[in-house]
Amino acid sequence: MKVAIIGQGYVGLTISAFAGAEYDVVGFDNSPRIVEQLNKGISHIEGVDSAVIGKWASQGRYRATADGADIQGADIVVIAVPTPLTRDRKPDMSFIEAACKTIAENIDKPVLIINESTSFPGTVRNFIKPMIEKLSANKFEHMYAISPERVDPGRGDYNQKNTPRLYAGLTPEASVKTREFYSSFCDQLVEVSSPEVAEAAKLFENTFRQVNIALVTEFVQIAHKLGISVH
Repeated sequence: MKVAIIGQGYVGLTISAFAGAEYDVVGFDNSPRIVEQLNKGISHIEGVDSAVIGKWASQGRYRATADGADIQGADIVVIAVPTPLTRDRKPDMSFIEAACKTIAENIDKPVLIINESTSFPGTVRNFIKPMIEKLSANKFEHMYAISPERVDPGRGDYNQKNTPRLYAGLTPEASVKTREFYSSFCDQLVEVSSPEVAEAAKLFENTFRQVNIALVTEFVQIAHKLGISVH
């Protein structure tokens, strides 16, 4: 089975490294430099071992590309692109929009499209699905799902295999297919009632983490002024 992963940053490359054990993976990225390094087996992401990428590349299980046409023939497409905020603190959807364009222009059969990128509730249902349908010349009946990324950079005890993962499809069939995909490299999968629930849970997780980081940062500054070691 062929899997195309749009975006080879810390989320996309991490998934590529784990999925390569079970699937033929094509990692799409707009950066020619990153693509060149990855095809040489050189990882640019902390926590993704170059030896693993090199192993799958040498076995023909992984290939990086900057050519959208190379995702043709994929059975599953995973969107794993950045979702920053604009200067006025609104969601910057340009990366997801570009991913949708790449998919719409190159996918040549019905596929399962999974979004891993963090975004607002309703992204899969009201943004990704309508955009791909609008841009596609061929009106395929794709399946759509969400399984928000869960990568904790710097942690050695939790990885894609032992970190619980939420998922939900727009249809029951999409949910089943999504579970089949992730169960090959993730031990604990939790199906939720709708894609919006999964999207909201991810936003809460990120917010919770950011609030805790901000709290610790303030405490560090106070401790420093008091001459106390925060450790």
